[in-house]
Amino acid sequence: MEGGMIWYSSIKRTIINTMMVLMVLLTAHSATAAQNGHIYSHAHSKEQSKPEVQLLNASARATKPGMSSSAAYMTIYNGTHEAIQIRSLSSPVAAKTELHTTEMNNGMMKMRRVDNLTIKPGDKLELKPGGYHVMLMGLKKPIATNSEVPVTITFSNGDKKTVVAHATDEIKGQHMAH
Repeated sequence: MEGGMIWYSSIKRTIINTMMVLMVLLTAHSATAAQNGHIYSHAHSKEQSKPEVQLLNASARATKPGMSSSAAYMTIYNGTHEAIQIRSLSSPVAAKTELHTTEMNNGMMKMRRVDNLTIKPGDKLELKPGGYHVMLMGLKKPIATNSEVPVTITFSNGDKKTVVAHATDEIKGQHMAH
């Protein structure tokens, strides 16, 4: 019986020591995080994590002399809790801005306008050469390399987002002119 009590006391002491070490580590971590600005008030934390639509990694194709259209590419991330659709697109550099897709038709690559595209909650839509992309038609002036091309997308949930695409001559995956 006496051996059992010693064993019980030893385990109890180990548990208490472990809990004390964890408390010290947690306190030190909290103090360091607060010093580095990683602790927020509850209201601020909610504001930071507001679900939203994000437009990421935008690029546009710089034009060559005589080109009247171009394309813009990006990733659209639906961080909301509902499916959304792209309702409209616009850009101050073009008379007309549309969502297009590229598809194979009778052995030929063709583009067609897309009027209805749904992005599910938590999903990403890649707008890229050879797939979905933003067509910039009736350019008001040529798009120079390294220039900025604003693109605004309005979504079915009322969000209206603008991204600045940086124009470049080389876009990975682009092998054909529009």
